[in-house]
Amino acid sequence: MAKETKVRKRSDIGERTIARMKAGRNGIIEATYRMDVVEFRVFFTMLTMISPDDVTFCEYELRVADIIRLFSLNRDGRSYETIKEAAERLVNKTMIIYHTKEDGNRYRTVIPFLTSASSQIGDVKMESIRVTFHPELKPFLLQLRSEYLEFDVRNLARVQSQYSIRLYMMLRHQMNLKKSSIRYTVERLREVFEIGDKDYPLYGNFKQKVLVRACIDLNTTTNIRIDKMEEERSNRKVVAVVFHMSSQDLPLADQDNAIPTAKITSPEISTSKKTSTIVEVDDSTTSLLIDDIHKLVEKYVGREAVRKWLHQSSEAQVRVAIDYTLKQLKQGVSIKNVGGYLQKMVNTSLPLSFEKQTSTGTSVKNTTEQKAKAEAEQFSEETRLKALTDHKYQTALQELSMHPEWKESVTAHMQSGLFGKFYNQNISLLENIKNPVMYGPFFQSIERLKPDVFAGIE
Repeated sequence: MAKETKVRKRSDIGERTIARMKAGRNGIIEATYRMDVVEFRVFFTMLTMISPDDVTFCEYELRVADIIRLFSLNRDGRSYETIKEAAERLVNKTMIIYHTKEDGNRYRTVIPFLTSASSQIGDVKMESIRVTFHPELKPFLLQLRSEYLEFDVRNLARVQSQYSIRLYMMLRHQMNLKKSSIRYTVERLREVFEIGDKDYPLYGNFKQKVLVRACIDLNTTTNIRIDKMEEERSNRKVVAVVFHMSSQDLPLADQDNAIPTAKITSPEISTSKKTSTIVEVDDSTTSLLIDDIHKLVEKYVGREAVRKWLHQSSEAQVRVAIDYTLKQLKQGVSIKNVGGYLQKMVNTSLPLSFEKQTSTGTSVKNTTEQKAKAEAEQFSEETRLKALTDHKYQTALQELSMHPEWKESVTAHMQSGLFGKFYNQNISLLENIKNPVMYGPFFQSIERLKPDVFAGIE
């Protein structure tokens, strides 16, 4: 049995980074409550200070320096105040558990997280705060022997959303049970996240603002990868979501390494009594790329079409296809189905001949002169694009050679998103950036590190 003490510091137990809590429907993992990210950090730090053989709680002294080190945070003048305020908010936070008691009836039980949060006053250097768990949490945190979650809190150091943290804990528990997928009803997810009908009342908003963002967050910052998110529909309404997940190796918070982003595959749509839809999860960089390209053709195709193009072809091919099609329209060429024509251009090596419609709707072949003119214009445009690409490539390569410390960040970016599948792990970064398919992510990675790097290049 651990030695009982009135006040426990992190130095009393060593550098523990493991948190343990009761899981399952009657545990903390799937209870109903909300905490912001800072409140979670305070709570997780307290959890790391509990020993597996503790039989009672004590008062825990949290040092600002400990939390900063545990979650690799930047220290600033408000660090103490931020942590103190979060701890004080936790005193008023509760979790709700729906469970069956010994009389066989269902109950809704409300349990507070903390009983107190004490901070020093007077002319002293404020570097710590003392907090105490509520006694009602004992069955959820002490003497855990079965159905509990154990994880390294450093895996959540870079997570930026409370919903991402909740989803991580739920999925991590299921993965610890050797499951690779788990189904939750939309109603259950809203209940766990404490998101009522007034918050994101439409499922589409709930999906984009909560679920998809959480999946992206986990894929880019944690050791869990959401391979796909499957929606189940009943009478056209989404009633449940199935998360398909796997583990990925990412550095923990105290390691100064770049974080690779998980690749998302495109599985076939499954069929069942309820309609199932696969929702692929893009990382933030890919989403921005899709939005950027979609602006060029939003009058003709939806965002999802652009997304599919980028899964099928390189960014350069998609942009050339769009540029070529828009040029034809500007020159007065009659294209009945611009969306279909764009799809054809994406899948075809340019230059090419095409058919135009007469005023009566009869399809006729372009004349040799018209084809030659079109091909000449295309050749000129391709020459311009090639010169532009070469200039950007040399500029980016020069910047990379001048900043060798950027290599890890550039490598991580190029391994992420839609184009990560083209990155060859068996060759060096410099060999990979010679592949024209990788020019787009290479340029993006350099531009993120130096936003004005391509200023003036036309």
